[in-house]
Amino acid sequence: MRIEKIIELRNAGVWRSFTAPSDVSLAARTLIFGFNGSGKTTLSRVFSSIQRGVLEDRLPPETSFKVLTSDSTTITQDSLSDPFDNNLLVFNTDFIARNFEWDASSSKGIAYLSEKKIDARKEYEEISPKLAAARLKSKGHETALKKAEKELSDFKTRVARNIREAAASSVYTQSYDARKIQSHYSKASYGQIHRLSDEELKKLQEVLAMREPLPEIGFTTKLPDGLLSWFSTSLELLRQPISVLAMKEFEEHSEALRWIEQGLHYHDKNGVSECLLCGNAFSEERRRVLRNLFDSSWNGALTAVDESLKRGQLQRQALRDFYRSIPKESEVSVEHRPGFSETRSLLANAIEKLGFRIGELFECLEERAGNPTKEIILPDGLKSFDPKEWSEQYAEIESSISSLLKGHNDAVKNFSLLQRGAFAKIEAHVLSTNQNEWNRIQKSVMDEGASKEDALGTVRALSDRQLELRNALEDRGVAADKMNELIWAYLGHKEIRLVAEDGGYKIVRPGGRPAKELSEGERTAVAFCYFLTQLAAEGRKAENLVLVIDDPISSLDTAARTYAYSLMTRMTKKCSQVILLTHNTSFMNMVKREFQNLCKRDATKWDMALLTLDCRTSGSTGDRETALTHMHPLLVNYSSEYHYLFNLVQKAGQSQATDQLFLLPNATRKLLEMFSTFCSPGKPSFAEALMDHHDAVKDRLDVRALERLVQIESHGTMEGLNSLPELTLEEALRAAKSSIEFIKEVGKDHYKKMMQVCT
Repeated sequence: MRIEKIIELRNAGVWRSFTAPSDVSLAARTLIFGFNGSGKTTLSRVFSSIQRGVLEDRLPPETSFKVLTSDSTTITQDSLSDPFDNNLLVFNTDFIARNFEWDASSSKGIAYLSEKKIDARKEYEEISPKLAAARLKSKGHETALKKAEKELSDFKTRVARNIREAAASSVYTQSYDARKIQSHYSKASYGQIHRLSDEELKKLQEVLAMREPLPEIGFTTKLPDGLLSWFSTSLELLRQPISVLAMKEFEEHSEALRWIEQGLHYHDKNGVSECLLCGNAFSEERRRVLRNLFDSSWNGALTAVDESLKRGQLQRQALRDFYRSIPKESEVSVEHRPGFSETRSLLANAIEKLGFRIGELFECLEERAGNPTKEIILPDGLKSFDPKEWSEQYAEIESSISSLLKGHNDAVKNFSLLQRGAFAKIEAHVLSTNQNEWNRIQKSVMDEGASKEDALGTVRALSDRQLELRNALEDRGVAADKMNELIWAYLGHKEIRLVAEDGGYKIVRPGGRPAKELSEGERTAVAFCYFLTQLAAEGRKAENLVLVIDDPISSLDTAARTYAYSLMTRMTKKCSQVILLTHNTSFMNMVKREFQNLCKRDATKWDMALLTLDCRTSGSTGDRETALTHMHPLLVNYSSEYHYLFNLVQKAGQSQATDQLFLLPNATRKLLEMFSTFCSPGKPSFAEALMDHHDAVKDRLDVRALERLVQIESHGTMEGLNSLPELTLEEALRAAKSSIEFIKEVGKDHYKKMMQVCT
């Protein structure tokens, strides 16, 4: 496993708000160049925090970072751990400070495993792959558990959102979130009994949508007073014929009875003795007969009919008003509407039926009043209508609708309780529709959690046994011997050695004297050799190691720097990943060449990243801020200015073309001036070096082109600000070609190596 990417690094010194571009990643061999103060040590402390599982003390407490590994593990300041299984090692100033007490001439111990205890060593080596496999399995279950927990979290968020949407109400859903989902499912199970039909759901949603309750309904189901009594009396009045009182001679002309009655009263009142209609005498006998016909019973019957008609007019209007006052379905609370709708229909039908019969009865009364002696034939519906039976049926309807209206009025009085109940039902409905998915995800979380714990138990058991074996196998003397060999070779003498003592090492000089007051170079040598010795300690395998090395050549002279580079290269060549940070350009070039050559030898196994710490001052605040970027192409392609000039002049001379016309004459001259320090030591200029080698090269190259170059470009002047180079394009290209040929003739090996490096 390797460190794949520094996704972000913030609030850590000059690392203020770094977010990695998509194309900036770390590789198996990563070189990071940055000048002092650009954030190298801070970056190494981030890696050290991962190694140690705790944020380094010298990092600001507000530091935040995200580091991605090759197995897609993301490590942050809040989840610090060492996923590299003790195979991540960091060398920096903090490492030296933790492991060495220079004034006491001592350091901490390094555990090398003894080769003498064969059985224990064999078991230890067998445990390592088992432990790695157990950790991999544990990590797999941990990943699966996180996935299941993420699915559970998303599920709770989604169900909470569904409830908010289904039961839209600012009162009940404003703060409704996933925590309530966890609480509900933990306390109860929601089944089919909680499901709602679409119609039921819609009704409850309407309840929640109401901002205030409907008005109470004061409707009374009681019929208009005396309605049924009038109906029965009027019906009986129609069934008693008046014609029994009439004279036989009027039976055929019964329509004239009322007219005759009025004529009799008129003649008597006005004392008229002759009939005003026919002019004949209106005798007393005739008057007596008519008076007997229109006696009090006749008048009473007619009066009863008239009174019944008058009352009937009032009762019909009262019944119409009663019918119109029946509440509408929309006026009733939602939960009572289904029952009310059906019962209201029964009530309306009953009133309509009674009203229709009253209309028939009224027509019959009018007919009787207009013709008292005519026999009234009742319509079949009216004849068969039983007011008592109708009253009994109406009483049942009346009881039902009164109960529903009471329920409505009670709901109005308890409006908030009604809405709370509607929300609870909708909530339970949504929970029931998702119960099976909750059961599945919850089981997955529990199963993966149990599997993770089992795997961790295996890891702990193997780790404990590995530690037990490691303690039994530790041989610090072996580590001391290995370090001493490195230190002696590094320094070129044996005046400093490490001796195992009290679980650590004492740094001593010949005779066992404590090696105090070590020089900076000696301290660097001891510390770096101590670090390199750890690579094989505690049973580590080079192919698993991830190394972060911050400036291992500090305070070293050129010779020591070269040896440090050689030692580092030799001991880290098989490591899975090496991340080197440096500010030294010559050391950077040595490492760069090594990394480039390694990748050229086996591009299928190794890849390389050449990066730079780009530290700049912010224009708005004036604070410095660092970013990790690709190394500039000039630094990537050339080890020095000399290499760059050689490449530029060689390409121009070979192709006899260049885009650098203005620069080519001076570049050629400067290249030759630099080369002259190799080919003619002590000569102050290329002109003198050319004189030394004139005879040797005059027949092999165009010396005149070089002489022309020397004559014109031997001194730089300010005239170039206002003029073109005095060498023509042809002359400049000829001089470039001759310059490279001169280098080839005078220094064949040098030319060959430069061609390998620069082309």
